[in-house]
Amino acid sequence: MVLRGFEFLKKGRNIRGLTQTEVAEIYGVSERTYQRWERGDVRVPFDDVSAICAQVFKLGIDEISALISGEE
Repeated sequence: MVLRGFEFLKKGRNIRGLTQTEVAEIYGVSERTYQRWERGDVRVPFDDVSAICAQVFKLGIDEISALISGEE
């Protein structure tokens, strides 16, 4: 199963109980940019996905991947 960046963003945000606005503010991007990333309208650069997971969600890519795949 190939996971896309927006799936990591959506799952991580939901795990941490944050709004899209909060994630955008913490990470330092516009709310509109973050919304477009999370909807999958615009491809999210891997560096940004990785940084948001680590800095904002305090979760590793592997942790989120396992949760998305149901392999807790």
